[in-house]
Amino acid sequence: MHQAWLLGAVIFYLGAVFALYRNLLAESGPGEVSVNRTPAIALAALGATCHTIAQAMHWLPPGQAEVSLLNVMSLCALVGVVVPLLSLTTRSPLFDSALVVLPLAVVVLAVEATVSTPATLLNTSSPAMTVHVVSSVAAFCLLGLAGVYAGFIAVIDHFLRHHHLNRLVRTLPALQTLESLLFRLIGIGFVLLTVSLVTGLVFVDNLLAQHLAHKTILAFVAWLIFGLLLLGRRAWGWRGRRAVRFTLAGVIVLVLAYFGSKLVLEVLLGEHWAA
Repeated sequence: MHQAWLLGAVIFYLGAVFALYRNLLAESGPGEVSVNRTPAIALAALGATCHTIAQAMHWLPPGQAEVSLLNVMSLCALVGVVVPLLSLTTRSPLFDSALVVLPLAVVVLAVEATVSTPATLLNTSSPAMTVHVVSSVAAFCLLGLAGVYAGFIAVIDHFLRHHHLNRLVRTLPALQTLESLLFRLIGIGFVLLTVSLVTGLVFVDNLLAQHLAHKTILAFVAWLIFGLLLLGRRAWGWRGRRAVRFTLAGVIVLVLAYFGSKLVLEVLLGEHWAA
């Protein structure tokens, strides 16, 4: 059943990609063209519904949740699709940016459906620990997606600076659209990362004994990087290349915090990370 929901999400996402690509291609052509985004929005919403049901089977089972790295990546892809859909309810809709994350979501779902990876039992025995786990995963998803969008901003900016306005660049979402979504993701992710750090420091027992000190330090470094970027954006109007560099630096440190320390402990040192 889980595989069927994944397949449904892939089919709907591919349809949304095709519809959205045709819309952006028409708008980037000569003359003014009015396009209807309703089919693309409907297909993306249907795909997100199937994707949500598939993820609920991992994260909200009758017993204790068992999740893997691919489940976390799949959840990140789901968040990436939902955010542009939710932006349709605001004054500044950013649905065109879904053209970046929808193909990535298809790839992640295809891998999740075909590759088996070791699963980990989530320790959610207390409400405080549940808040810590949920905020940690959500923060990583949002900030990781910010890194993806930062990469696309860097690519588009490179082509624009070198006047390589090929067909692909013309059909990608506008640079301003991607940058607006980038800072929305960072803002929400920063709040969730703050919650994750506070709940981890307050409610996780024996931090050093569980080999979590270096993970916490790296996560705090990432928090400082994203906090400085948001401050720079508000106080000095940081954007463009500087915003991309800060975002990618913060994401790299966050990936090392979440996965790098786990890899070193469990694979190289043979220790168990009981987070």
